[in-house]
Amino acid sequence: MVKPQAKLSDHQSVQHRRPTIADFWRKIQVGEDLTDPPFTARIRAKATSGEIRNPMKQGLVYVGKTLAHAAAIVAFWAPLTAGAADIRIGGTGNALGTMRLLGEAFAQSHPESKPVILGSIGTSGALKAIPKGAIEIGLASRPLSDDEIRGGLMAVEYARCPTVFAVQSKSKVMDITLAQVANIYSGKLTQWPDGSTIRPVMRQPNDDNTRQIKQLSPGIEKALLVADQRPGQTFAANDQEAADKMESIPGSIGVTTVALIQSEKRSLRPLSLDGIEPSPKNAQSGRYPMLKTFYFVLPKEPSAAVQEFVKFVRSAPGQRILEQTGHTIR
Repeated sequence: MVKPQAKLSDHQSVQHRRPTIADFWRKIQVGEDLTDPPFTARIRAKATSGEIRNPMKQGLVYVGKTLAHAAAIVAFWAPLTAGAADIRIGGTGNALGTMRLLGEAFAQSHPESKPVILGSIGTSGALKAIPKGAIEIGLASRPLSDDEIRGGLMAVEYARCPTVFAVQSKSKVMDITLAQVANIYSGKLTQWPDGSTIRPVMRQPNDDNTRQIKQLSPGIEKALLVADQRPGQTFAANDQEAADKMESIPGSIGVTTVALIQSEKRSLRPLSLDGIEPSPKNAQSGRYPMLKTFYFVLPKEPSAAVQEFVKFVRSAPGQRILEQTGHTIR
């Protein structure tokens, strides 16, 4: 009589069979080590053979539940997606669309180098990935702290752009006031003028866009605390997911940037705020109150290819691309 085989636990079954892609995602979700050689050998083989294509470009870098997981994914995948002359660029989602345009233009005049724009890992993910050598250029929406500078990073400002409240392009709403924003987040204002339901798309409390709108007024800061606790709210994990939900959810309103809308050709309309248009000129002058600054984050000794890319962004062709995507250049 053949004895029935004992059932392995989930942990044992993973240890005693060939690992799969599903195992990879499970490891990410629970924060396990991604560098175990027996485990990574099969995954790397799949990527090398082409069974997994362009994992970074497919947006897989943000499947983790935290930025720490996102940074771990970057560290794992970046070596698989980079060639000898690749310049891997990643960070805040608000900058990615513009970087793709800059990367394409740079590659035309510098065929020896190929910028690879990764999926959104946020500013924090970029700051973790640079010291590990997982990317060559980080994209940040805030200046570096003293500790980050002492840790060997440097930041180079390259452009600024208005942060905006946005609705779907088909909406008839053109303007919003600070009082209305506070009332939307607190739940006091629930309908647009046409009677449709207002559906805010929320971000995490520590997200840079959220920090910016908190600074608009004490009323908005207080209303956001209320909104975070209200059941049924729609949250987005990164800038691209927020734009996706704003485009797809009827009656939505959310926070994004002119740069993301224009560079990614999103079907979204930036709203005037208290009658002030969110133009780069108005933001730069201070008439419009929300202006986001973008930085390249680099190691202290960037490669020659990285230096050439930064130089290109500062050149006349690079500046034209930035201006065409809603940026101002200091």
